[in-house]
Amino acid sequence: MSHRNELIFTIFGDAVVLSVVYFISWKASAINVSLTSWHSLLGNLIVVIFWLFLFQTFDLYESRHKIQIINELFKLFRVMCIGLLIIFGLAYLVNIDFMKAHGFIPSYLVMLPSIFIWRFFWRGLIGEYLKSLPEKVLIFQNGDSLDNYNHFNVVKKIKLDKVNPTISEAVLNYDNVEGIIIESNGSDKKNILSVISRLANTKFEIFISPKLYPVIYQYFLVQKIPDSPFLKVIFHPLSNWDQFLKRMVDVILSLIALFLLAPFLMLTALLIRIDSKGPIFYKQRRSGFRGKEFILYKFRSMISDAEKHTGPVWAEKNDQRITRMGRILRPLRIDELPQLFNVLRGDMS
Repeated sequence: MSHRNELIFTIFGDAVVLSVVYFISWKASAINVSLTSWHSLLGNLIVVIFWLFLFQTFDLYESRHKIQIINELFKLFRVMCIGLLIIFGLAYLVNIDFMKAHGFIPSYLVMLPSIFIWRFFWRGLIGEYLKSLPEKVLIFQNGDSLDNYNHFNVVKKIKLDKVNPTISEAVLNYDNVEGIIIESNGSDKKNILSVISRLANTKFEIFISPKLYPVIYQYFLVQKIPDSPFLKVIFHPLSNWDQFLKRMVDVILSLIALFLLAPFLMLTALLIRIDSKGPIFYKQRRSGFRGKEFILYKFRSMISDAEKHTGPVWAEKNDQRITRMGRILRPLRIDELPQLFNVLRGDMS
């Protein structure tokens, strides 16, 4: 079974179990509303989304071959305890008394073992004997070959010297390829690092031969692959889901900060305009995540074209280039506040 189908089936099973328990609790409660009413269906949708979100947040949808079932069941128990605490906390805030909703407590006494039994049956008993399909990979090599491709389905081998650091998408455009293996003796360190950095922005998982570890260990994290000599390159310590959550936090907090600070930012901009000639904002090209360049925004605290003749240099004590407003903004770091726009755009975090 493919990783995608395994994930879909696991999520579907969780949703079914959660829905069944929800409707049982609805029926057993004192709520005098039909199961098929929009109140019931909307409530079920919210409850299912809440629990699936929580399961995903705590990595309960990892591929079966990457986890131990007993560890997953312990994690599941902890997640459900956390979920119940969140539900009780929200109920307290909106003044809902679950003790009077007769079906709630019994429903969760049913839900806990139901999820455990479903997960143990699917991920434990069946998953133990359900073999995952080998991951389809391309191989970039410069003569070295380990000839041990357990867990991999090699689609094509490409000479590493034919791969330039920009790597055309056409080179990678093979049907359903999921990963790339780089086999090399590490003789061309600069080119190899450039190739790996370029691949960091693609959808592929990247694996390297052990001889490349001394080349990349200062630049990337690596992970040992079970029953294989290859190492997996980890470009980001956070999972895709964690990166998504982190990005959502960045967006929400930057929007809140910009909303609350809007009057202050407008006043600061007006004072800068009155104080000296030139633009309100200072723009500078900076290097961000994985070397990606972006334009950074700050309130201008120096005279216009201050770096025209000297280029970018550090400001000194009693620097004549600093404006009157700049002498207020810089010590208090108020000139940095426009970087909230960079956070909102995703240039910074």
